[in-house]
Amino acid sequence: MRPLPINKQKRLRLLLLGFTLVFLAIIVRAAELQLVKRDILLWESKKKSEISFDLGSVRGDIYDRNGEKLASSLAMDSVYLDGNLIKDRGAAFLALSKVLDIDYEALAKIFEDLKSIPGTSATAPDRPLKNRTYAWVKRHISEMDADAIRALKIRGVRLEKEYRRVYPNGSLAAHILGFVRKTDGVALEGLELALDGYLRKNPVGIVVRQDRLGRIIMDRPDQKISQQMGASVMLTIDRQIQRLTEKALSKAVEERNAKSGQALVVRIRTGEILASAVYPTFDPNNYQSSEPENRRNTILTDPFEPGSTFKVFTVAAALEEKLINPETIFFCENGLYKIDGANASIKDTASYGDLSVNSIVQVSSNIGATKIGETLGPYKLYNYLTRFAFGEKTGLAYPSSESAGKLRHPREWRALDAASVAFGQALSVTSLQMTMAVAALANGGVLMRPTLVSRIIDADGRIIEQKPPKMLRPVVSQVTANQVLYMMRLAVKKGTGRRADIPGYPVAGKTATAQSVISGSSSYSKDKYVASFVGVAPYEKPELCVFVALFEPWPAYYGGEVAAPVFKEIMQAALPLLDIPMVDEPAEPIAPMETKVAGAGSIPGVVSDSSPTNFLMVKIKKNDRGAAGQIRDLKKDFQGYAAESLEFDGLAEVKELVKPPTPGGEPGVMPNVKGLSMREVMDLLSPFRLSLEYEGSGLAIYQFPSSGAPVEAGQMARISFGDQ
Repeated sequence: MRPLPINKQKRLRLLLLGFTLVFLAIIVRAAELQLVKRDILLWESKKKSEISFDLGSVRGDIYDRNGEKLASSLAMDSVYLDGNLIKDRGAAFLALSKVLDIDYEALAKIFEDLKSIPGTSATAPDRPLKNRTYAWVKRHISEMDADAIRALKIRGVRLEKEYRRVYPNGSLAAHILGFVRKTDGVALEGLELALDGYLRKNPVGIVVRQDRLGRIIMDRPDQKISQQMGASVMLTIDRQIQRLTEKALSKAVEERNAKSGQALVVRIRTGEILASAVYPTFDPNNYQSSEPENRRNTILTDPFEPGSTFKVFTVAAALEEKLINPETIFFCENGLYKIDGANASIKDTASYGDLSVNSIVQVSSNIGATKIGETLGPYKLYNYLTRFAFGEKTGLAYPSSESAGKLRHPREWRALDAASVAFGQALSVTSLQMTMAVAALANGGVLMRPTLVSRIIDADGRIIEQKPPKMLRPVVSQVTANQVLYMMRLAVKKGTGRRADIPGYPVAGKTATAQSVISGSSSYSKDKYVASFVGVAPYEKPELCVFVALFEPWPAYYGGEVAAPVFKEIMQAALPLLDIPMVDEPAEPIAPMETKVAGAGSIPGVVSDSSPTNFLMVKIKKNDRGAAGQIRDLKKDFQGYAAESLEFDGLAEVKELVKPPTPGGEPGVMPNVKGLSMREVMDLLSPFRLSLEYEGSGLAIYQFPSSGAPVEAGQMARISFGDQ
């Protein structure tokens, strides 16, 4: 065989060399891909088939006290565009515009302004991917529109389930609930904002696979993608009482040509808020259509001068200090009283001469209240008003937008201020403060913390927060509270509050007609008033406290004329809903009988010696508790002090004899408090000077230390209350 020419051999060698180099390059590249860039290639492949996103969370529900939904989250479809997948934009936009009733040009602009959807950006753990572009088209569409879009089968047009906040009762309790922003569910007002940390759970990120068309592929047929559930909230609100309160208030505001109105219903023994209404109101489902000022919960945020309803606290303070009694007479100056040291006078609506304290409250005399305030003195008056929680927040946990009102210290008072505060001017209060303070008088002098949120429950049904009834402090004795309540009963039965009385549910209450302060000044308007009424029922065993205020009603503006009937309508409907029976009332209100005791206390059922080292308790049998009686005599024997004779309306007996710790350090003996009410426990344990913790409501069912155990002043003690 003839050898190839030299030039051909060279070409062949070059060709073989070229093939060899190419082969070596392929081997090197393959080795590089398999050994060096293996992880990168796998990651690049993975990114095309996987997408990471946040599941988001479902906002928890809000319920009333009976389990009725007040706010919930409804699953709805939202439409968005995937800019990486849309091919025929014109056809896609034309079809979408017809289904969703959106202009073609608007859709085109949405596509041009594509941006990442919050919570759906695709990222890798060690390096960023190329951003996937999304843009919302329309959120929370109807089910019919969602089905129509699915039928179009347009690549790059996607539907995603979102949860829209809905309020099934419309405007009911709107100022309590607040609202969330429609577009992204961000809480903006009310309990929605105050409890956002509970209602909204932090979203969890997940990674899923998708096919070339962007459809999500499940690894298992039963695999589900579920969003995190937020906690649910149970309120103290009663939906039925809330509805009837709002109805009565709105009708009154419209009929009386008032600028606005407020109404509040509170359970006296527990401090639970059963209804809280503000009018004008709004629909949280469509809050944007309402004026911002109509969305404020003014019951908490807007303090005002209360006027004559405030007189009951001035009287309570003077009674508690034993500076007056219900029959103490004050000369009311025939309707005009000049204040010493001030170029001003106090006026009454009528010309009154001598009036008893009972009558001063009954006819609502400003001059009488002023003179009682003068008897008490500014510092003592201020002290008692702060004990009633005026000038400070009431302790309501949620929401947190509560105003403290305005109560200046006496060192800042002028002569006229001292007189004005006594009958409800020169200070400001909120409706919640006023309601809780009057409820304290009906609760035997015990101020309770107001409660709106009963408990918070997580998605698994576990209680993560609970708000049981809590006593804040005793403000006056039960004797004083009963005396003031009797005066309030007279004010309804025979005085300015006649239109509030309810057959079968006798009412104790107080009217007020306060001049409105001109905005931006310290002057009073001559034709704008705040008409209010606050009261409790039934009189002898009060269950509910209701407050009503109408702002700037016209032409009628007296509290007894415009606010008292609204109170009556609310109270008369609410009491039967709570299964509170009607009572037979005597023709004349029964005045509380005073219990005479030795020593410093005026506490029913408690006998005290003037010497603090020999303080003695006498506990009355449960079925006779609350009966008024007189201590006739004290007899000292080797056991200490004992009641020699007791006289009561019903049968009574000395059930146990115990002594509290003495100031010298001698231990006392813990009495048996089981079966007693919170008021009675407080009365019984007051001289023990224990550090007490209370929980629950009703009658005492548990105590620590136990009955008969030795106790020392300052020792911790815990009393639990409940249904026996």
